[in-house]
This record gives sequence, C-alpha cells and structure tokens, in this order.
Amino acid sequence: MIEFLAVVTVAYALVLVVVLAISLIVIGRALWSLGTSVAAIADGLKVVDQQTEPLAGHVDALNDGLSTVSTGLASVAGHLTVADDELAIALGEPTSKQPISNVA
Repeated sequence: MIEFLAVVTVAYALVLVVVLAISLIVIGRALWSLGTSVAAIADGLKVVDQQTEPLAGHVDALNDGLSTVSTGLASVAGHLTVADDELAIALGEPTSKQPISNVA
C-alpha cells in the first residue's frame, strides 16, 4: 500500500510540474508578445513626438489668440443677455434676472 501511495505521489508531482511548466511557457509567450507590442507603440510615439515638435511655438500662439477670442465672446454673450432681457421686458416675459413663477 505504501508503495502504491509513493507511486501516486510521484506521478502527481510529475503532472504538477508538467502543468506548471506548460502554464509558465504560455504566460512567457504572452508577455513576450505584449512586450513587442508595447515596444512598437513606444517607437511610434517617439516618431509622433519628433514630427510634432516644430508645432510647439505655433500652439502657444494659437492659445494666445484663442484666449483673446474667448474674452471677446464673453463680452458678446453679455451684450446678448442684455438684449434678450430688454426684448423680454418689451414682450412682457420674465427676464433672466427675474424668477419664473407659475403662480397667478
């Protein structure tokens, strides 16, 4: 009986080692594939960085221009709000400064 248990234990240990080895090989291949994909992405990002480097000065100028446009549009929005309120007063409707009430 002890010999049988020893043989079963050794067989189980061998099966366990084989399954672990196969699992580690599969995991290793997946990691290798992932590593090559990440390396390709990193190379692509380096190319993008090199190709967009000359745009740095132009982007700053665009940001400054868009800030000016934003200020102008805020002023226009204020003027349109005033015009909307004046038109609402002329038509007897509530303005943006007056709360809308459904109470008669």
